Amino acid sequence: MVTDRPGRRVEILLAVEDVVVTESLFGPGEPGPGLHVHRFHADCFYVLEGELTLALPDREHVLGPGTFALVPPQVVHAFRQDGSDAVRFLNLHAPGMAFDRYLLELYAAREGAGDPPDWFDQHPPPTDGGRDPATVIVRTAETDAVTVAGTHVGFLASADETLDAIGLVAYTAPPGFSGPPLHLHERTWDAFYVLEGRLAVRLGDERRELGPGDHVAVPPGTVHGFASPGDAPARFLDIHAPAGFERYFREAAAAVGDGPVDPQVLARIASRYDVRPA
Repeated sequence: MVTDRPGRRVEILLAVEDVVVTESLFGPGEPGPGLHVHRFHADCFYVLEGELTLALPDREHVLGPGTFALVPPQVVHAFRQDGSDAVRFLNLHAPGMAFDRYLLELYAAREGAGDPPDWFDQHPPPTDGGRDPATVIVRTAETDAVTVAGTHVGFLASADETLDAIGLVAYTAPPGFSGPPLHLHERTWDAFYVLEGRLAVRLGDERRELGPGDHVAVPPGTVHGFASPGDAPARFLDIHAPAGFERYFREAAAAVGDGPVDPQVLARIASRYDVRPA
């Protein structure tokens, strides 16, 4: 679903209890929201194109393509678009706090259908200044990364940073990568957003081939898998909600690194992180 106003477009990609993911396009000079805090959830950004300015009380971060930022609860912040070109970015609220419903009610109010919502976890800066802005995290796929059997996994967000809501990794699969065995998660949502290349995703009996900008969310209990069928690497974001599965990649890297893969070893590790064979 897409909501619009002049100079701004917001599309809701995923809305579950643990996370709400939106993709936004801000035109030149789009001011964004003023300084505020979220008391009970983290506010996260991943820039796809252009530059986004993340404003804190004592500093600013200019986030370029491929940059991720996580603002913990109680940190005063704002964001805006300063340049002459548009910026396109993902915004992840973790936990979700029904941000999707808030957006829809907000835009309906702007169209004259009801009053602006006042129930969402967004508040004016507190009188004590809030949490130390130095706790804000800024990373890229190279900041904290491991290699597992020829794949590159960069850690962007983890359980201890998102109140156990999401794990987010930037994943690069080499050309011809056959992917993991078909599997399912009993409790965990698994969502993919393709940044570059082609990603073949299996959802039950359905097969989809995704390109840059395409996304898919896999509900718990759904048999799925993925592969990189093209002659170029596939780069994508992988979101798990609730968090925890990101730890699998660290354990797998420690166990096999970039060496020969023992499928039984990886299966034993995966079984600890809500992975069941299909």
